[in-house]
Amino acid sequence: MLVAAFCFGIAPVTHAIDLGNFNDTSFSIGGFLKAEGIFENPENGDSRIFGRANQSRFNLKTVTQKQGHTVVGFIEGDFYGGVYPGENNDWRLRHAFIKIDNTTIGQTWTGQFWAVAFTDYLDFFGGPRGTLAGNNFRTTLASYQFQGLRVTAQDPVYADADTPDLAINYDLNLDGGHRVILTASGRDVDNGDFVAGGAIGTKVMLGVHSLNLNAHYGEGLGAFTGVGVNGSLSDELENGEAVSQTGLNAGFRYVFNNQWRANVSYTMVEVDDQAETNYESSRMNLIHNILPELEVGVEWRKYNLAFGPLAPEGQQVEVMAKYAF
Repeated sequence: MLVAAFCFGIAPVTHAIDLGNFNDTSFSIGGFLKAEGIFENPENGDSRIFGRANQSRFNLKTVTQKQGHTVVGFIEGDFYGGVYPGENNDWRLRHAFIKIDNTTIGQTWTGQFWAVAFTDYLDFFGGPRGTLAGNNFRTTLASYQFQGLRVTAQDPVYADADTPDLAINYDLNLDGGHRVILTASGRDVDNGDFVAGGAIGTKVMLGVHSLNLNAHYGEGLGAFTGVGVNGSLSDELENGEAVSQTGLNAGFRYVFNNQWRANVSYTMVEVDDQAETNYESSRMNLIHNILPELEVGVEWRKYNLAFGPLAPEGQQVEVMAKYAF
C-alpha cells in the first residue's frame, strides 16, 4: 500500500523525505507522481481514450517540539485546479493546516470524511462517491481529537448558515486490525433548518485480507456523499423540505503477497425524493508494487449517474503508474 487508509489521497502524508532540523523544527517533503490512461465508454456520447497526470502532488511538513507542545504544519497541493477540477493543470491547494497537540486548525478533510472505512481504489473522482467521503473535498475547520474521539466544526456548505457544519467521529481500533467508526453529522441547509444524519464504518480483517462496510442515513448528507435530489452532486431540498437518503458500501481487499493485491467494491444510495434517485457503482482492480515506492494498476468501474464531466454515466478502465516519495 502506498497510501494510508487504502485509497489514493486519503491521508495527507504517505512517504516523506527528511530535510533536517533547524531551531527545534524538523522539515520534510513528500508526495507522488501519478500518470494514468483511461478508456471511457459512456452511456451517452462517444467512447474515448485520454491520459492525465493532474493528481501528482507535493507537500511540505514541519514538526516543532517546544515547551511540552507538538506543533505540526502541513501544506499540500496538486494540479486539479481550474473551473472544474481536472479541466486544466492549474495548481490547487489541498491541505493547509496547523495541528497543535490534539487540535487542528486550517484547511483539510471534513469531519464527515473520517466516517469511512475505505477500500483500495484507483478512481480519484468517483471512488468514495456514495459514502460520507463522496464529494472528496476539504474545507476550513477546527477539530479536536481525544483518543478515538474527533469533534469538528467547519465552514458550512450553506453560505448563509447560522452555525458551522458539525461532525463527531468515534474511531474504535480493535485487536487484530478490526475497526469500527461511528459518526454523527449535522448542518444548516438552504431552507434554514438544522438537519442531521449518521454513519457507521467497519473494517473486518480476514487474515491478511479485509472486508470494509459502510452505511449512512439522514438528511443534509448529499453535500458529502455526492448524491442528491434528482441525481445532483449535492442538492438536498425538494419543494423546500430536506430530503433523506440511505447509502451502503461494501469492499473486499484480497492480498496475494506483499507485491500483489486486488479489490472489488459496490456502492448504492437511495434518495427519498420524488424521482426516487438511485445511485450504483461497481469497481474491481489489480495493483502491483514493483517497489515499495512504485506501483502500477488497472481498474474497471461503472457508474449509473454522472459525477461531473470527468466521470460520466457508463464505464471506465484505468491503467496507472504511481511513484511516491
